[in-house]
Amino acid sequence: MGHRWRNVLIGIVILAAIAGAIWKATDSGEDTEKAATDHSEQGKAGVAKEEKSGETRKTGATREVRSEEGFQAPDFTLNTLEGKKVTLSKNGGKPSLVNLWASWCPPCKVEMPHLQKAYEKYGDQVNFHMVNLTSLDNKDKMIDYIKDGKYTFPVLMDETGKVGEKYMAFSIPQTYIVDEKGQVIRKIMGAMTEEQLEEIMRELTS
Repeated sequence: MGHRWRNVLIGIVILAAIAGAIWKATDSGEDTEKAATDHSEQGKAGVAKEEKSGETRKTGATREVRSEEGFQAPDFTLNTLEGKKVTLSKNGGKPSLVNLWASWCPPCKVEMPHLQKAYEKYGDQVNFHMVNLTSLDNKDKMIDYIKDGKYTFPVLMDETGKVGEKYMAFSIPQTYIVDEKGQVIRKIMGAMTEEQLEEIMRELTS
């Protein structure tokens, strides 16, 4: 009789264990299905967001920032020799010319008179940002060079070197033509000729 009850109890325990395992598996399956559903919904949301982002890029509302043609020009704020702060993006609705140079650079000196002439002619239609790589230059010698040459265009000082890094000024001079929306439309490596610069200015202001 005792053996019989013991066998019955063992059977009940086994049945309970089997039932528990079945319940756990079912519950786990529901959780897995729920997780898969949630993941699917998140995926759809992500795709929708990406598609929306793609539409934004197509309309030109936002552009990747790079110092290359077709991209948004890296913004900067620098002090002029006179202590005035100048920000590239605050362009007054006009295109900008960004020239990176140093007083020890022979090719830079070659194009300086052309840039001065262009500034005198187009300075009211184009923002001229003559960015001196001051962190790599001698500031006193640079100032003397500007005075001796009687250059009147705005000289901006990159005293930290950050602008030179943003514009990857591994060789100079470099000139960037930036439209009124902040997009780089021309990148010129090396010194420009007077004719080349005049052609660029005419196209920019026509």
